[in-house]
Amino acid sequence: MRLALCHYSFHRRWKDENWDIDRLTDEVAALEIDGIDYHARLLGTQEGTVDRIRQALRRTGLTLAGFSLSTNFNLADSQAFDAHIEDTLSWMRLAETLQAPACRIFGGSADRRDPNAVKEGLKRVLHALKLLAPEAERMGLVLALENHGGLPCTGEEQVRVIETVNSPAVRATVDVGNYMQGGQDPVAGTQAAARYAAYVHVKDNRKLDAPDERGRMHQACTIGDGAVDIPACLKVLQTAGFDDFVALEYEGTEPEQTGVPRSVAYMKQVLADLR
Repeated sequence: MRLALCHYSFHRRWKDENWDIDRLTDEVAALEIDGIDYHARLLGTQEGTVDRIRQALRRTGLTLAGFSLSTNFNLADSQAFDAHIEDTLSWMRLAETLQAPACRIFGGSADRRDPNAVKEGLKRVLHALKLLAPEAERMGLVLALENHGGLPCTGEEQVRVIETVNSPAVRATVDVGNYMQGGQDPVAGTQAAARYAAYVHVKDNRKLDAPDERGRMHQACTIGDGAVDIPACLKVLQTAGFDDFVALEYEGTEPEQTGVPRSVAYMKQVLADLR
């Protein structure tokens, strides 16, 4: 397995310090890791993006590990849904040009306390993926569905969606930290989805003694400081045959200037121990 860094790991500095593709890529390269993925929502515009990414990768020697499409298919309004499908296809064409090995996608958000909301939301996710999967197959892309936002949330839900769509172009982004959103043990969630893993995200959470303002019992933290058994999750993936990029996605409250390098150092040691 090789280490990459998600664009989102620097989302605060990207905004606050007005970074561009070159600055982001230089910062990732300075961490002495192998790969990077870029995030469509943070990039904002497609104009000139392919050339700038290609130039930045050539200059730094980094590998494109993935491309994040940041989708939300749980849209009840049909016009909004159709527009989002078209926008997703547009970014998929950009990812095709870049030859992205995996395109991270989200199903969308739903209130997990409302079973009907989850049921209806998953129907929309399935509808979207059945529209997009044939195009992804034609483009040679893999849409890697992440356990994020509630649709889906557990490893079993990821598998259910993937097997229902039944396309080689739809696989899983296994985010080992996100399983805690659905109250699932990270190792158990990883075990459930590992056979479909096309991309892996690593983040960490510390457990809280009481719910936060959003009802969550965990808080994102610097990787290695929390409750996610990252070595065990990666061992599960290794046993399942996954041997590709592990993308660090930093969301902790510690400033990115220190939290990202500390997380990278921890992950370098974890991956070294797996070899």
